[in-house]
Amino acid sequence: MTGTADVVLAVLIPFLIFSATALALMLVFLISQRGLDEFRFQRKRRLTARYRELIDSLLQPGADTGALAGLSRVPKRHHYVIETMLLKPLAVSTGSVVERLREAARATGLIDAWVQRLTSRRWWVRAESVRALGLVRESRSLSLIVRALDDEHEEVRAAAVEALGLIGDPNTIPVLLSKLADQSRNQRARVIEALRQFGDAATPALIAHAYRRADDAAAVADVLGLIGGSVAGAELNRWMASPRADVRLASMRALGSIGLDDTGFAMALQALEDPKPGVRAMAARALGRSRREDSVEFLATHLDDEWTVAANCANALRRLGDAGLDRLRDRADDETYVGDLARQMLWEFTAAEAGV
Repeated sequence: MTGTADVVLAVLIPFLIFSATALALMLVFLISQRGLDEFRFQRKRRLTARYRELIDSLLQPGADTGALAGLSRVPKRHHYVIETMLLKPLAVSTGSVVERLREAARATGLIDAWVQRLTSRRWWVRAESVRALGLVRESRSLSLIVRALDDEHEEVRAAAVEALGLIGDPNTIPVLLSKLADQSRNQRARVIEALRQFGDAATPALIAHAYRRADDAAAVADVLGLIGGSVAGAELNRWMASPRADVRLASMRALGSIGLDDTGFAMALQALEDPKPGVRAMAARALGRSRREDSVEFLATHLDDEWTVAANCANALRRLGDAGLDRLRDRADDETYVGDLARQMLWEFTAAEAGV
């Protein structure tokens, strides 16, 4: 027994010593790391305070060139602080403020640095650099940002889409539209949001692209529905005569979002007879949003249509005042799904009126 105890002690004591040493070293490392983090935090805080006046002066109307000259003399080792201070207000700035901050980024060499980082092997560095170029609206780097749309990492591609939307060069609209076929739903949503930022000024370029690339016409119609404008409405009315059901459906959906003029109203009534139920459903939706009571009788005749169409017609009738509600009451006793729809719409109307 004594021999066994001696063996155990011979093994246990070195193990305990090693464990205690390892724990002590780990504790020292954690304390050192905490101290280093605190040192970095305090250093960044001091540098931020030092350069705050220069950055703030750029955010004020009528800023002089003194701030730019001061920033150009900032040591390169402090650029990471300047980068954060410049990009933060850019997320909510427009107009001349963006121009001044872009000049500041150029004066400090940050734009050149971001361009160089686009070739980094680390995807997050590439993504941050593309996003930064977009925030400063650096149109000189458009070709590089467009190239990033094909990056192997999704976050870099997403940053490139956002950057192009911020820069707003109409020449990049076809490139963005070509990415709508991306399999990622999130990426598609980003592309549409980027195109939306171009506003009504992008309408001519979008329409021209749809005529050049017929396969993108439905996607273009969806974007036009978000942008709006009289030019978009007139073109969407014409597209309602397309032989392609997806184009008619997207155009009708867009017209419903923009709002129906007299021509659009006539197109929506005609679309209620479209051979595709999806188009008929979008027509009913658009008519309901139009608030025009002269569509009531046309909608009522389609309450016996396929479920999707009937549901949109019932909802439209609910929105069209007393005339529409009367047609729903006429069908409330039906024992088919039409009766269910009518009762549901009438209940929703009553609940809304009562503020439930």
